[in-house]
Amino acid sequence: MDEHDAVERLIEVLVDSSCADMVEMVVHSPSAGRYRADAVDGSVTFERRIQGRGWTYEVSETRGRDPLANQRTDRFIGHDVERSARFPDRAANAYPIAFDSIAQFFDSPEAPDLLVTHTARHFADGYLGQHGSLATVQARAPFLAAGAGIRSLGTLARATRVVNVAPTVAALLGLDPHPGGLGPNGSPDAAALLRRQDGEVEQDILDGTVADHVVVVLLDGCNANLLADVIDSGEAPHMAGLLERGVMFGEGSMASLPTATLANHTTALTGAHPGHSGVLHNAWLDRRNPASEPEEVNLLDLEAMWWASTHVSGEVETLFEALERSRPGSFSSAGFEYCDRGASYSTFALVREGDASALPEEDEVRHIDPEAADNGQYRFISRVDHLSLTDTLDCWRGVHGNDAPALSWCSLALTDTAGHDSGPHGALARAAVRDSDARVGEIMRAVEDAGVLERTAFVVIADHGMEQADPEVDATWDAALERTGVSHRDVGGGLIYLT
Repeated sequence: MDEHDAVERLIEVLVDSSCADMVEMVVHSPSAGRYRADAVDGSVTFERRIQGRGWTYEVSETRGRDPLANQRTDRFIGHDVERSARFPDRAANAYPIAFDSIAQFFDSPEAPDLLVTHTARHFADGYLGQHGSLATVQARAPFLAAGAGIRSLGTLARATRVVNVAPTVAALLGLDPHPGGLGPNGSPDAAALLRRQDGEVEQDILDGTVADHVVVVLLDGCNANLLADVIDSGEAPHMAGLLERGVMFGEGSMASLPTATLANHTTALTGAHPGHSGVLHNAWLDRRNPASEPEEVNLLDLEAMWWASTHVSGEVETLFEALERSRPGSFSSAGFEYCDRGASYSTFALVREGDASALPEEDEVRHIDPEAADNGQYRFISRVDHLSLTDTLDCWRGVHGNDAPALSWCSLALTDTAGHDSGPHGALARAAVRDSDARVGEIMRAVEDAGVLERTAFVVIADHGMEQADPEVDATWDAALERTGVSHRDVGGGLIYLT
């Protein structure tokens, strides 16, 4: 069986009706610039071509129902709407910006032979909250901004993308274009503010003035509809205050495929898609050297996690590096952030150097919601977030003899942990947003105490969304793949490599 036949055989069993509750679709790239998405009830093949500084896409073949026909960003808007439409069928779902998201993934030299995406209801790895797939709710992260350089527009009836975060922050800081900058299709782009800029500046939310300081708080895995609902209900007063004088994208910020943590942390900080950034997923096979046996990279492994930024490609530039290039000597901080390359101060760098602070004891943590206090994992990750917060506050207080940070990036993990545990509509997920809001409030007070509040912009984002799964649908596709007799390896729950 040759490689083509092996791939087709794997696809055949994955899109069989016996796997329909688990498998939303299977995507692969049969040849350069050509892509196919297969589902139980149809398939679509599309092609990518250069157009100007970007790409254009054209469908070349459809069989049965086109699984990517709906690429709208406005499905399931609102917390009540999303809750009432849990577990949407593939025909009722939407796959925002799917052509671009699929194509960039297969640009990576480490991309698998095919990628399996889960259905909305698939209860994988014991998590009630799920993400990683292409569909709307798992892709939709929040984006909220206010302060210096940000227009007061309220909630906009449109979406942005996680890949737009870095270019927009770079523009907000007034950074210079990169002298060798490349645009979305890899060709030279004199306007690119970063070394490889796949994303676009959200110009219409900026007022044209430069922010001397930008604070970014990343709420890992925070469901955008949940965040909006917690703000509207008055349970997140600090983020509500930001929205009152700033802007939020009502349809969210769409993560790049795969809608996973490491991939989209890196995308948010580089403006490069996972297929171009060097960090393809949380885990993948490193098969760049054809002379050696591929090795699995697993950045969720506790030891490997601290070194995640070493996998970021030298062909991309982080915001921290872009800041130093444009404003040499500026101070920047990365609180518990994987993609910390170039930061002046970094929690992860201290761990790598063997000089990190120990996690605080539980009685030292200021924000543990009473409704969640009985959950051990919630309490533990609250300690992690407290350390990220403390590192961020110390930088604003000049503890390291530093000036006020020009770029202060604080990543908080509790929203992801709680969302996985209770689902995005559960009590833990809601409590996590309340606790995260309290931490945002502490950072805002530290900025005010530093005397630069009026010259500072605040940006609250997430790396991806979170969707409710159905515990009744907990099977795997492992046995189906084994029955094919095709030698393969499944990495990270869906990246299928022929072996």
